Amino acid sequence: MSEKFKAGVGVLVCALAGGAVLAGVLQGRVALAAVEIGQAVPAFELPDVNGKTRKLSDFAGKIVVIEFCSLECPFSRGADPHLSALAQKYAPQGVVVVGVDSHKSTTPEQIRKYAQEKGKTYPILKDAENKYADLLGAKVTPEVFVLDKEGKLAYHGAFDDRKAPEEKGETPYVENAVKALLEGKLVDPATVKAWGCGIKRVEKQ
Repeated sequence: MSEKFKAGVGVLVCALAGGAVLAGVLQGRVALAAVEIGQAVPAFELPDVNGKTRKLSDFAGKIVVIEFCSLECPFSRGADPHLSALAQKYAPQGVVVVGVDSHKSTTPEQIRKYAQEKGKTYPILKDAENKYADLLGAKVTPEVFVLDKEGKLAYHGAFDDRKAPEEKGETPYVENAVKALLEGKLVDPATVKAWGCGIKRVEKQ
């Protein structure tokens, strides 16, 4: 039996045993809670890089794309221009894109400077001590959660199916999810394994 197969079996067993909570260990800590497709996404109240408090309730009734990001991750940086394009394209239809930086050592000033350099105009929030990443079960950057107009999770996973950091993928999973929701259709696929860099979390006892 291969090690890869054993690992897959282990994940399946944990998922069955833990329900909505993923069992196991991540960077020496108990693994994270996870929101399932169709469930209401927990609210956030986080400061953006300019110090303004943003709440999920501010976007009630809108399709919301939450992207966990990190300026220190080449995959996250590679997806940035395509996320910016998606935000601009669908803003007239009431779609909101929000970035969340949960990296333990990245400062709001660093994030703001990077966003200005790269033309990221959508809000980027600082998730101190990765509390919101833990709550949603986000593990990597970029990792995307798409909420329907009722605030329920409609898509979770990869931005697209790219094979290299700056090479746009052929299947735009997030855009397809947004299109489906705008058309009143079910998102398919609703989950795709996210690729990228592991979120560098604070060490908690």
